[in-house]
Amino acid sequence: MKKEGRRGFIMRAAAGRPEGIKRVDYLRIVMYNQNIKKVFGDRMGWIVKDVQKNSIAERCGIKAGDEILGINGEAVLDYIDYAFFMGEEELAIRILGENGEKTVKIQKEDCEDLGLAFEREIGGPERCRNKCIFCFVDQLPRGMRKTLYVKDDDWRHSFMMGNYVTMTNLSGEDIGRIIRRKTSPLYVSVHAADEKVRARMLGNPDAPTLMPLLRQLAENGIQMHTQVVVCPGVNDGEALQKTVRDLFGLYPGIASVAVVPVGLTAHRENLFPIDPVSRENAGDILERIREMQREFLHGAGTRFVFAADELYIRAKSPLPAFEEYEDFAQIENGVGLIAKFEDEVEQGIADTDALKYKTVSVATGEDFAPFMKKIAKKLHAIYNINVNVFAIQNGFFGRQVTVTGLLTGRDIIEQMKGRDLGERLFLSGSIFKEFEDVTLDDMTLKEISEVLGVPCGAAPSGGYEWIRALAKEQL
Repeated sequence: MKKEGRRGFIMRAAAGRPEGIKRVDYLRIVMYNQNIKKVFGDRMGWIVKDVQKNSIAERCGIKAGDEILGINGEAVLDYIDYAFFMGEEELAIRILGENGEKTVKIQKEDCEDLGLAFEREIGGPERCRNKCIFCFVDQLPRGMRKTLYVKDDDWRHSFMMGNYVTMTNLSGEDIGRIIRRKTSPLYVSVHAADEKVRARMLGNPDAPTLMPLLRQLAENGIQMHTQVVVCPGVNDGEALQKTVRDLFGLYPGIASVAVVPVGLTAHRENLFPIDPVSRENAGDILERIREMQREFLHGAGTRFVFAADELYIRAKSPLPAFEEYEDFAQIENGVGLIAKFEDEVEQGIADTDALKYKTVSVATGEDFAPFMKKIAKKLHAIYNINVNVFAIQNGFFGRQVTVTGLLTGRDIIEQMKGRDLGERLFLSGSIFKEFEDVTLDDMTLKEISEVLGVPCGAAPSGGYEWIRALAKEQL
């Protein structure tokens, strides 16, 4: 049998186009679904997994297993499209169900959700096309979970989950769709406004220019938060100042900039040589940031650029006051985590009369340990509780890695075994996989507890919730 060519496939696919959906949009659906056919078979629509009870969708007869072919005459390529249409008050949804195709017309409130859950949200991620000189994935040891080695550079994940992306793999269609669907805010890894410096950092001499794209998105109402990963001798100093000032030129489209130090593990064999951010480097970076903050605050009412907590720790410089982080827009980037946690602890203390425990232990990263010890001292004075704080050295990734979120179960066990840990050991929730109590080296919370012989709990990330957990029977 003669193999069907691309043209034949396109002609056959176009012949099955439902009424009301543009040919080009339908072909994009068909081609898009070819990439995930192994998972979902030959079904080309957006498959409904579940319908919420008493929802609009249930009242309109939409059922699990139905396929959403289009909304208001346009294709639904993924959850981005669905979320966009939820902002409309009138919907005409083209559905393929067990009894064939039909159109369901719905009137609802602006931004009211239909109550649908789908088999998938966006399919497989768009892989990174760069070879960044500082890429953390390239510095991972072997034998970890396969998903940790995936280099995700998908703008859709940026919108949905706050992932930082380089924007180097966007097509013209992607850019148009971002603007048309108003996917905002986005989180963008800039690293350098100078294109030669940026191309060097990305290890991609063919990387498209970024600043004109950011301007185009900003002028079309797309808000962006950006980050700069500082590599000494590459994009610090005057290059950093140029980057931040150029980005401020696009404010408020560019809403903020986070400056974070490069993360280096002990597994950098045959990789680009990068020096760690020293105390002197960190001090210089902070001084430049403070100068620009004063300027921006005076001119626009916002500090705009913010340094990660790690930079203050490396420079041995006091952290800014809680108010100086403004709306904590870069909290997921390690900007203001400590100030926010300490403030929340104070709120928790104000709402808590007594604690359940008399002696507990906390295992944390070397960066956060000094701050936790201050909190422990305050809790002892107020509640007469003994909180033993242990700073865990990172043997898995190397001693240069000092943040809590990269601790492993193995290091915790090796350094805590045989110690008197009291009634419970608290481990930061940031060391575990999202929605699962599994560490980066695939150890479970239960396994750690069994080896150490003490009940272990994944402590809440918020200071208020942590104080309340100390007052309860269980986490």
